Amino acid sequence: MYARVSTYEGSAEDYDRGLEKMKSDIVPQVNDMPGCKGILSMVDRSSGRSLSITLWDSEDAMASTREHANRVRSDAAASTGATITNVAEYEVGVAELS
Repeated sequence: MYARVSTYEGSAEDYDRGLEKMKSDIVPQVNDMPGCKGILSMVDRSSGRSLSITLWDSEDAMASTREHANRVRSDAAASTGATITNVAEYEVGVAELS
């Protein structure tokens, strides 16, 4: 499994404003991308920094969605006023949810 981690700077209020768009628009777009295994979003309310993590079944699937993901990410940031500060890709060593 592979993960793309996007980091945003904004405020907790920016994050809250973007949650509805995330649920209604961003999550379905990401889930429809080939090879997507899921998406997580989290915020540090004290700093306003937030992360989104998308999970992919293969490195090829993650790579093939890179351009589409860039557009979706930019749209999400623009809708809240947040700034994208970093995007990184990783191989997942352990994934266990219960």
